[in-house]
Amino acid sequence: MEVATRNQLRLIILVLLAFFPAILLYRYASTNLREHEALQHRQELVQIAQVTAVEYQRLLEEGRHLLGALGEFPEIRDAQRPECEHRLASVLRHNPEYTTLSLIGMDGYLACGSLTVDGGLYLGDRAYYRLATVNNQYSVGDYALGRITGKPTVGVAYPIADDGGEVDMVLAAAVDLSALGTNAETMLLPEGTTFSVVDRGGTVLVRVPAGKHPLGYDTVGASAPEGFLEAPSQMSSPYTTVATDLDGVDRVFAVAPLQGSGNLAAGFIAVGREEATLMAEVDSVAKRELQFLAIALVGVLILAWAFGHYALVRTVTVAEE
Repeated sequence: MEVATRNQLRLIILVLLAFFPAILLYRYASTNLREHEALQHRQELVQIAQVTAVEYQRLLEEGRHLLGALGEFPEIRDAQRPECEHRLASVLRHNPEYTTLSLIGMDGYLACGSLTVDGGLYLGDRAYYRLATVNNQYSVGDYALGRITGKPTVGVAYPIADDGGEVDMVLAAAVDLSALGTNAETMLLPEGTTFSVVDRGGTVLVRVPAGKHPLGYDTVGASAPEGFLEAPSQMSSPYTTVATDLDGVDRVFAVAPLQGSGNLAAGFIAVGREEATLMAEVDSVAKRELQFLAIALVGVLILAWAFGHYALVRTVTVAEE
């Protein structure tokens, strides 16, 4: 009987010793699961920023093809009013991602457009116009509020050459940046997520706030305060960082540069979530997975105990016989 008791004590000690590495495994798994889940949540933010940046690039590329095709119409090349205005207005109705389509003369004034105003409208100071005339190629301008629509836009321009190869007209389109915010909202942003589009000069172009804030930074056209993200000068891969958001709240951000002229970044997209909220979700997922792991470990230990106890009883029974 004493031998059986000693054997049983040995079995208990063996089970406890077997349980110790299980505790170490649990701690290791806990740390790795949290890191994995945190990385997954950050990647979700990166994906939102990346998808929007790709959508922006798509709009720019479509602008190139749209303006190139429009430049082949006789009424456009000859600026024949009202045929030119009718053509541009008709095309704009089928392309709601742009706010205006314009034909600009070499004097910088609007020759004809999908939208017109009384009197002359000077557009020769716009970056897209200057770049297109100087470089003689499709060009992307800077952020600007539309002079007719008042909407936040980025202008793109396509030079039209005469028979001698000299640029004598510039076709331009204004990309509606508010569409990027609309697209972001339709992606069902996680609760508490902010979405911002900022140009290279630090001006807020589009903003989907987590909530209203008395500082007033959640408005289009405002300048981003110090402490917010620095605009990348070159195109690069999306990345994550921690910074103070436009509403003064510290958040984890996914940042994706926006394509400008050449390899220069025209600005960036920033998708942010509060780190506490993000980590709370991480802990919730990790806790659930670790509970399953703990149940499995306990189950294994119970089976080990039961098997060992059965073996012990069997050994004692054989010894008594």
